[in-house]
Amino acid sequence: MKYLVLGLVCLAVTEGLIRVPLVKKEDIMEERGLLKEILKYSQYSSNEVYPEDLVNQNNMAYFGKIGVGSPPQYFYVHFDTGSSTLWVNSVYCKSSACHSHPLFNPRSSHTYHTHNTPFSIHYGTGSLTGVYGYDTITMGNLEVKNQKIGLSKTEPGSHFAKPLHDGLMGLAYMPGDETIVDTMIKEGLIEEPMFAFYLTGHSQRGSEVVFGGTDPSHYQGQINWIPVQRNSHWQIVFEGFEVNHRSTDWCSNGCTAIVDTGTSMLECPPQYVHSLHRMLGAHSGGSGDYTFHCSRVDSLPTLTFVMNGAHLHLPPSAYVLQSGSHCKSGIKASSKKSRDGHPYWILGDVFIRHFYSVFDQGRARVGFATLA
Repeated sequence: MKYLVLGLVCLAVTEGLIRVPLVKKEDIMEERGLLKEILKYSQYSSNEVYPEDLVNQNNMAYFGKIGVGSPPQYFYVHFDTGSSTLWVNSVYCKSSACHSHPLFNPRSSHTYHTHNTPFSIHYGTGSLTGVYGYDTITMGNLEVKNQKIGLSKTEPGSHFAKPLHDGLMGLAYMPGDETIVDTMIKEGLIEEPMFAFYLTGHSQRGSEVVFGGTDPSHYQGQINWIPVQRNSHWQIVFEGFEVNHRSTDWCSNGCTAIVDTGTSMLECPPQYVHSLHRMLGAHSGGSGDYTFHCSRVDSLPTLTFVMNGAHLHLPPSAYVLQSGSHCKSGIKASSKKSRDGHPYWILGDVFIRHFYSVFDQGRARVGFATLA
């Protein structure tokens, strides 16, 4: 497994975009005195366009550096389209999960204000409580003022103790929840009401999220658009699923999926996950894990998602996660069989990493394009 990661160091302007050079993950950990934590917590785990480079944590989670407050206090947060709250670790937090992270101190920011409204969030892999406040968020040369932000008070368990997990930036399509994109649109800070993800596992090229448009250098051909349901976590309905270019009947009446950068794997409806792996020739580990012979990966079937008439192909190199001589499936069972009457998928990073992925709030749609 690769331990090279992308990080923020300085700004460089190219072709009207603000780009950020990349450094090794070890350099970031060493800067924080947390280099040994890598092994402990290793896991799979337009004119106005603002790119934000993302740190790739072992190809299973993506983080970007943001500033909070005035003057800025910096944090690496998980950019998550599957939730809607922006929060960071704070000095109010006494949980052990907060001990190895920088902590936001609102008293050090002259732009922070609060009504002391409490919040509580439960994720699939962790939970926290805290208090909402408002402050300035900095990303590159972009300042988002008076942004709603959560300050953690308790973070039970160990999930948020992992290196780089200083907080989370929720980007779900939930108008009214005051996400940072909602604020950007309201204040006229971005040219277009959209953002786009380019995720990669390669150390030579950097993952990034771009606010306010798309970066044509990262994709080729047209963007294939699929309508999303409003007030959802970028939820779509698609009409077909194929294995080795042969149709299954699993989505004959439609399948529901959310497009979630906060989920590492491609999650399949649990009633189909074993059948799918049998079609792929995988070996079951007995605990929900499936493996492949690494020597046979290139000959495995292609998966195809039929979305709004477009056929989006996912090759075996995308859904097989290889670490040395070990090849593990990047597909697992989702938490529920159906949602809104349709079989339920979660299109996580295993899927998103293979496409240039665009989230268009203005037109209530998500788009996928072939990588350049």
